[in-house]
Amino acid sequence: MNKYSLILCLPLFLMGIMTPTLSMSQEPPPEPAAKTEVAPPTASATYAPDFCDFEITFPEEPYKNKRCPDGGTQCYDIMSYTMVYDFKTTVDISVNCVPATPESYARYDENTMRTALQGMATRNNIETPNINYAERDGIRQASLSGTGKAGRQDKIFTSQLWVGPNSVFTVQAEIIGVAHDSADASFAQILKSIVKKEGKQLPKPEPATPIN
Repeated sequence: MNKYSLILCLPLFLMGIMTPTLSMSQEPPPEPAAKTEVAPPTASATYAPDFCDFEITFPEEPYKNKRCPDGGTQCYDIMSYTMVYDFKTTVDISVNCVPATPESYARYDENTMRTALQGMATRNNIETPNINYAERDGIRQASLSGTGKAGRQDKIFTSQLWVGPNSVFTVQAEIIGVAHDSADASFAQILKSIVKKEGKQLPKPEPATPIN
């Protein structure tokens, strides 16, 4: 597998559409072009909880999985997408979004996010990880990329943290196996599909009433 680094940026907005100028020529209109077949749209599935400030789109429906760090009792749900290409290369991407508050948003500073990503790199045996941090329009984003091993196979690994006023969005993604154009393209397209959306603050749960 060729080593490369992924540069992940906040999406840019389209700058508008140019309108063509109408021609005043009296020449007869050209013959209509031959009809071409249009490929049907590719199915996709978007993970975008209502409260979450972000969304991501997969080529098909991801599956829900439960993760319990270090075998503990504090478990949480993640959405996972896995695709194997020609029995040689595997794309594996997991995401989850959890509610947050303005108080927790303040705690997620650059140092905290870098430390969290470094922990992910250590758990996944990533060599010389590269971490980048950016903040824009009230959104904090940190990303890590590096290479490592999955058994005897090479892998490219990236993880991301996106923090907004209402949520924390986490992504872990890796390509395992030999270089493969379709796998590389799918991997990049899924990560590029992450965009900011309108989230909302969930009400705080009311304290439990003791049972007499």
